[in-house]
Amino acid sequence: MIDGKPMQIEVPSDKYEAAVEAMQEKIRQGKIPGVSDPKKAKEIVRKGHFTYQQVKNIAKAGTVESITYDAVNGIIIASCAFGVSAMITLAANLWNGEDFNKSIKLATYSGLKVGGTAFLATVIASQLSKAGLNSALVGSSEAIVAMMGPKASAVLINAFRNGSNIYGAAAMKSAAKLLRGNVITACVTVVVLSAFDVANIFRGRISGKQLFKNVANTTVMVGAGTSGWLAGAAVGTAIFPGVGTVVGIAGGLIGSVVAGGVAGKASNALLGIFVEDDAEEMIRIIQDRFKKLSEDYLLTQNEAEKIVDNLSKELDGKKLKDMFASKDRNKYADDMLDPIIEKQVKKRQHIKEIDPDIMAATLKEVLEEIADVTS
Repeated sequence: MIDGKPMQIEVPSDKYEAAVEAMQEKIRQGKIPGVSDPKKAKEIVRKGHFTYQQVKNIAKAGTVESITYDAVNGIIIASCAFGVSAMITLAANLWNGEDFNKSIKLATYSGLKVGGTAFLATVIASQLSKAGLNSALVGSSEAIVAMMGPKASAVLINAFRNGSNIYGAAAMKSAAKLLRGNVITACVTVVVLSAFDVANIFRGRISGKQLFKNVANTTVMVGAGTSGWLAGAAVGTAIFPGVGTVVGIAGGLIGSVVAGGVAGKASNALLGIFVEDDAEEMIRIIQDRFKKLSEDYLLTQNEAEKIVDNLSKELDGKKLKDMFASKDRNKYADDMLDPIIEKQVKKRQHIKEIDPDIMAATLKEVLEEIADVTS
């Protein structure tokens, strides 16, 4: 509880509806002090910009200093005032090659969109405390103006105040839109991800047709079939010299079918029936699973290309056959891809916790931009 009100809780985007329902039930049961209206659940539970799996993967990799993963309870915690979504927005943009200034600005927009006035209060309170002022004075117009300047504080004050506006209609308009999130939604792309085509990356590096050539069954059937052809042709020519050439060809075809078929049956008994279309299908499954994992790990195009290159070194015809024979081909693909991906993402740039002064300066800049848009 903060000043008699429950703190806001940021939840993953894919868990939001369930979290709101759970909070509504807690309110009905009287477990949230000072809150009796279940509709207030949406004010307490805030929808993050990323899925649980995305945040979990990044937290476990340990490349973002201020985000930690509690494996026992499955909870992801941001020690930074920016919050989870804002910090991952910052990290993802930096990993995608954006400069720091643009990345921190997008992270600030993300924090505002998710946290609203709670985000503002957290950032500004830390600045007021550094200035020797009690954080309870965060609602003081004098403290805010001194810290943020008149233009940014026009948005801030009206976001915190109830009743009449201090700085006129334009500021009230800015504040109202800020609280509804419309301006922030319109102004910001939360994360700049490289738009890359997984199929194109695979096409240039991994081919089901090529891997099929490595399958033992293929070698056995081709070798046995050729031997059958030669044997059949030799018998035909020996029996019918001259015209035996034609008969020899027929004998070759028969010999090829018989010998190849026998060898094929023997091979299939050991390796299972596996044709080129099966190899292509296995590659398609791997490709589809990689696309999903690319989203779950927020991979950049450069990372994706390196991962597929490493996969191509490990993937062979035998693995495709094992995958074909497995009961859960998607899981087989994931088990093959996960270690390669995790090894790559651990090489990412380490993102340190952001200095509160930088946070506050960026917040001021963002609020001024919002004021310009809505004035």
